[in-house]
Amino acid sequence: MPNAKNTYSIKGFIARFDDESCRKYLAQIRWRGKPRCQQCGNNKGNYKYTSRPIYKCVNCGTQFRATTGTIFEKSKIPLSDWFLAIKLIACTKKSMSSYQLAKELGITQKSAWYLESNIRIMLGNKTYTRMLNDIVEVDEVYVVRDVTKVTKQGHGTNKQKVFGMRQRNSDKNESGELRITIVDKVNSKTLHPIIIDNVKRLSWLMSDEWRAYNNLEHKYNRGVVNHSKRQYVDGDFHTNSIEGAWSHLRKLISGTHHRPSPEHLQKYLDEFEFRYNHRKKPLECIFKQAVKQSDVRTKHSEIRKKLRPLANNPKHTK
Repeated sequence: MPNAKNTYSIKGFIARFDDESCRKYLAQIRWRGKPRCQQCGNNKGNYKYTSRPIYKCVNCGTQFRATTGTIFEKSKIPLSDWFLAIKLIACTKKSMSSYQLAKELGITQKSAWYLESNIRIMLGNKTYTRMLNDIVEVDEVYVVRDVTKVTKQGHGTNKQKVFGMRQRNSDKNESGELRITIVDKVNSKTLHPIIIDNVKRLSWLMSDEWRAYNNLEHKYNRGVVNHSKRQYVDGDFHTNSIEGAWSHLRKLISGTHHRPSPEHLQKYLDEFEFRYNHRKKPLECIFKQAVKQSDVRTKHSEIRKKLRPLANNPKHTK
């Protein structure tokens, strides 16, 4: 057994997590020693069979496993392969294609794609518990050309439009939180509700000169840099932090995924957002947080429908 320091290296991880260890780890993360029935929610007095990894609820009599109600439920792929796939996707600096994952795990590309799709849904399975505040940079980026539309330039481009907000953090040892989502249009009617739902009132809002960000002065303090006049920094006024995030996103798509389809792009954004927001944390913390978000059950037929529009999903505690 490797020591704690090397547990999350590839060699140490494989030695640490066999199927039984994965089940115990998942049960501990989900229930903290008190098995909870997925059917009625009871977590008192439930017991485990000695001959198999199944629990029984003393309240309703339902039998359940540690994987019940998660992305791992009823999967024929070993749990150890799932855990290694999560480690390779969530804890690495850059993502991994399904072809490469298939080679690493010794499975088919079709199975690897299924793993990756569910893991991306898992990484996007979260509820924002607070509003962005202090100094928040907002910007839009255009990625992955839509071949079904006529080519245009500028804000009318036929590329997929992605809007993002990044809270600036003064502590260099911490990463400012990033939130990104696909939008149909980059106008005030689309962007203003997203900003209002995610950014605390009277915070400093940093943006470029694009007119979609106008008319927010009554809700936020504004800082504007005019990129059209080659102005990129004016004291504390800049959008360099979120521009840096866009640089990473472009390289991720062009270097690894190449051309995600529109129906799957949000899941790739969710994966990138998770990895970006946790990039300065230890590998153990990143992996643990990913497994905590596994409480989402998806069917293979539903994978194409699992999108998470940022404007409609967040539930904040203001």
